[in-house]
Amino acid sequence: MRAVRVAAVLGAVIVCAWFVLGARQAHEIDQATNIVTVPRQSAAKLRAAARDLHAAALLNPDRTVDILREPDNLEAWISYTGANLGRPNGRRGLAAMIRLDPIDARALGH
Repeated sequence: MRAVRVAAVLGAVIVCAWFVLGARQAHEIDQATNIVTVPRQSAAKLRAAARDLHAAALLNPDRTVDILREPDNLEAWISYTGANLGRPNGRRGLAAMIRLDPIDARALGH
C-alpha cells in the first residue's frame, strides 16, 4: 500500500512539474512575441527574444516558437493561421500574412 502512495505522489509531482514548465513556456513565448512583432527592434531586444524562444522550445511541440524565430516566413504563417482558424491567434496570423504579402491579401478582400 505504501508503494502505491509513493507512486501516486511521484506521479502528482511529475504532473505539477509539467504544468509549471508549460506556464513558463507560455510566458517566454508571450515575451518573445511582444518583441518580435514590433518592427525595428534593437539588437539587445532581439537577443532577449532569441533567449526567450530557446527557453520556450524545451519539450514544446507548438509551432509558435518556430514561427517567432522566423517572423518573415510566409509559409510558416500560412500554416499557423490555418491551424488557428476561428481563434484569436488566427487573426494574428492573418495580419502577418497581410504584412508579408499584401497582394494576396487584396485578393482575399483585406
